Amino acid sequence: MLRTRLFLNLTPFVILLLGIGIYAIVLFSRITTNLDVTVTGNYLSVQAVQQMKSSLIRMEEGVLLAMDDNNKDLGRAVFEENRKHFEEQLDRELRSTKLPGETDLNRQLSADYLAFKNAGLHILSLNQQSAQREAFQRNLMPGLLSIDKLLDDIYKLNDKAILSITPNVEKITRDATRLMIVCIMVAMCIASYACYKLARSIVVPIQSLTRATAELGKGNLETPVPVLARDELGHLAESFNTMAAQLRAYRQSTTEKIMRMHRTMDSTLASFPDPVFVLNRDGSIELTNPAAMELSSVLGLGHALPERLQELARKALDSGENYLPHSFKEVMTFRLYGKENFFLPRILVMRDEDGELFGVAVVLHDVTRFRLLDDAKTNLVSTVSHEIKTPLTSVRMVLHLLLEKTIGPLTPRQNELLVTARDDAERLLHILNDLLDLTRLEEGNNDLYKEMTPPGDLIQNVADIMREALKPKDLKLTCTVEEGLPPVLVDRQRINHVFTNFLNNAIKYSPYGGEIVLSASRAADHEVQFSVADHGPGVPEDYQDRIFDRFYRVPEQTKTGAGLGLSIAREIVVAHGGRIGVKNRQDKGSEFYFVLAGGEDGLLY
Repeated sequence: MLRTRLFLNLTPFVILLLGIGIYAIVLFSRITTNLDVTVTGNYLSVQAVQQMKSSLIRMEEGVLLAMDDNNKDLGRAVFEENRKHFEEQLDRELRSTKLPGETDLNRQLSADYLAFKNAGLHILSLNQQSAQREAFQRNLMPGLLSIDKLLDDIYKLNDKAILSITPNVEKITRDATRLMIVCIMVAMCIASYACYKLARSIVVPIQSLTRATAELGKGNLETPVPVLARDELGHLAESFNTMAAQLRAYRQSTTEKIMRMHRTMDSTLASFPDPVFVLNRDGSIELTNPAAMELSSVLGLGHALPERLQELARKALDSGENYLPHSFKEVMTFRLYGKENFFLPRILVMRDEDGELFGVAVVLHDVTRFRLLDDAKTNLVSTVSHEIKTPLTSVRMVLHLLLEKTIGPLTPRQNELLVTARDDAERLLHILNDLLDLTRLEEGNNDLYKEMTPPGDLIQNVADIMREALKPKDLKLTCTVEEGLPPVLVDRQRINHVFTNFLNNAIKYSPYGGEIVLSASRAADHEVQFSVADHGPGVPEDYQDRIFDRFYRVPEQTKTGAGLGLSIAREIVVAHGGRIGVKNRQDKGSEFYFVLAGGEDGLLY
């Protein structure tokens, strides 16, 4: 095992290092003990000798002072003080004696000091100066000289001992240094050989594995790694060879799967009748179907999208949102083979498994047939409305003449029937007018006369118009206008139609004595939102997307109506470049709203 080889190769080196370390610890311990015992003891002896010499001189001075009658007490005090100090240092010296011959010197020093002390005390006890001088010369001075000589001998003995330590330490240091150098050299040789063997046993398999990995990175899965040992590196080589074999099998199966998917995708796109362009993240075309290639060839686009489609695709790539128009107003017209074809673009964002955007798919739905059908339907509605309007006018005129009784009196029953017929005719005429207006708006014949108008003026104007319509149900109209709103560019008559339609619906569905809120507020990006909120039953969420369709009415609705008012309102708002919608309020009721772009100084933002 690799672990065992590493242990066996490194064990001798560790043992050598451990032996050198233990030897160094023992050696340094011996040197430290020797220095501590010798140098410290000798130094204390030297220091004690110096202190005793100083105290001895001061004791002599004390005796001399005591021989003077004027300083007798001072002399006694000096003698006593230094006597105590001398004895302390003498005791210190006696306890620190370590050198040969020093014991005899200390014994003689103790005896001489005792004689010196007794002589001093004897002198201090005498009263006559002549007797004191004689005792001083005969007893004290010889003792003083003898003690001074003994102290000098002790000092020299300890000083010599201190100086003799250095050669011993140097010899021990030299021997230890030579031994450690030899051990280190041996350890380095053993370690170098062990590292060489260990490196060779590890590096060679790793180099083989590295070469095989490089080949694997290049796509060559046929290079095996030799198994040189049955250790961890050998197991790694076996695992690598197993992985390479699995990769070869996976690459083969993946290649077959990719080829199958590619053929399936090509077949799917080829069978798709509408042009499809697949763009990458940079906006370049990566894939097209035959319909898209035919369109590009006829229009002479080369390998690019039409300019308008390029702008839409770039916006989808930047925003990460799909572009899914639902109105024929976003239709693009291309002339193909001498005929105009209409395409509704849809741009779908493509993301990977991690949610990262990697491209878009541009699909051009051919809506030529639907556009022609829509135009035919619009023309049919317009034609039928015109054709019905002429005889309806005649019917209305006859009904009015009959009700005015210009051609004879009417019975109550006849009058009731004629009134009902007249009201139905008026309602039918109103529906026909709405259909004609809706047809003109869908055809683009807007005839809008736009002018910059403050939102507050629009709100006040429609409030004044609708005041009378609120009275039958005793409804309250509350108007709110946010401060600082920019003016909007609108056709006031057409926009009033949107307001009145919203308010008529609110009046129709509001409970008796309820409140309707007409408001203008700021929306995002310099936009102004106008809304009408009521406390009626609201619009179910399932029907909110369809409520603006032509002739659509919410199921189970009991109120009368043709279902054209909201469709006309939507077309008017769209003609102004705005958007329209409905939402339910949190409490109860619904809120119909439309949003227009705000402007300033006559310019739209």
